Amino acid sequence: MRSKERLPALAAAHGRALALVPRILGAATSIVALAFATPVGRAESLHEAIIAAWSADPEARSSQTDANAAHKSASALDAWFPSGPVLSGEYLDDHFIGSKVGYTTYQGSVSMPLWLPGQGSASVRNAQADESVARSRLKVQRLLMAVRVLDLTSAAVALRREIANLRSTQGLLDQTLSASQKALRTGEIAASDHEAIVAEREDVAGQIPDREQRIETARAELLTLTGTDEIPDLMALDGRLLAARVQKLDPRNDPRIELADALVGSAKASYDLAKRSYMPNPEIGVSLSRQEQYGSPWDTQFGVQFQTALPSSARNVPMLMKGVSAMGAANRDAELARRKVAVEYRQAEARMSSALVVLGHARATQQALSARASQLGKAWSVGETPVIEYLRARRAELDANQRATQADVLWRSALVRILLMTGQTP
Repeated sequence: MRSKERLPALAAAHGRALALVPRILGAATSIVALAFATPVGRAESLHEAIIAAWSADPEARSSQTDANAAHKSASALDAWFPSGPVLSGEYLDDHFIGSKVGYTTYQGSVSMPLWLPGQGSASVRNAQADESVARSRLKVQRLLMAVRVLDLTSAAVALRREIANLRSTQGLLDQTLSASQKALRTGEIAASDHEAIVAEREDVAGQIPDREQRIETARAELLTLTGTDEIPDLMALDGRLLAARVQKLDPRNDPRIELADALVGSAKASYDLAKRSYMPNPEIGVSLSRQEQYGSPWDTQFGVQFQTALPSSARNVPMLMKGVSAMGAANRDAELARRKVAVEYRQAEARMSSALVVLGHARATQQALSARASQLGKAWSVGETPVIEYLRARRAELDANQRATQADVLWRSALVRILLMTGQTP
């Protein structure tokens, strides 16, 4: 099935899938509510961060300038003549060659170039097509900037929640380490068991600085893009946002497809202009000539002049073929863009669905492992189980927490990406 035919079907399939989102979220609400709540300062919304990044983006300002320039060009081309008047003048005098006749001529003319049939309208449409391309390019640049902000935000939020998981596990291991030190002094446990606890605690604590450094890197990039290093509140977005906009979730609204279509329109407009510019613009005007000669029966003349160059295949065929090649390339790129967007759209949809499932399993696993670790901790404290089993349980609990964190951030990130790909801002 061709991509053009797949996209409406894909949009309809996505609408049916999104109808299940409220039920999926309802089943996962209790799971998501168990996610670690990290104490943070004020965080601006993702919407505000994206808008701020757009305002500060130099590429967006450049595209806006191009759009304004193309708009003014279209307005200027909507004129009676393709350019301004042409003035010419001559002065002839035989005194310079030593003649005694006294023959002097003054001659001047003014002429205006004329549009060829349909050329004026084609020029306006070509400029309007350039404006459409510039405005579509602006939307694509905004999409790229929004995705960059989203990626930085997702990474920072995931890292911050992972740090919360690590600190929580570190706190539990600190309690275990304190009890181990007391038991070691009284000879209740072996030194090897105590060293195993120390090593596990230090390994968990050692993972925190690396994640903090990566958060600072993300903050630095956010500061450059948005003007603030505050991490936007990604976790405030949920499936209700997607369900409320299900009617607008059409991948054909992706700015990249809009740009590809605009480029096709621009190529067609350029070809149409080249087809109607089959020869240089003719000129028509008036001329005035004054002759001064002794005994001449006339001294002033007034007339009309016309000038045109005839069509030439050596000029026209290469120009037309260049337009044909441009249309072929634009149609090719438009088809490739539709395919790419269709694939990315389905990937984002699948990523969101799978992340929700992973989140449910990971939180259930974390709850079970947390209870098991607590039981093994009590059993170790009374000498009923080796400390290694307890540490393994804590490590497994931490791993499940980290998987849940990644899945929780991933599905929200996929949700926002779907909105951005359909031309919307969360």
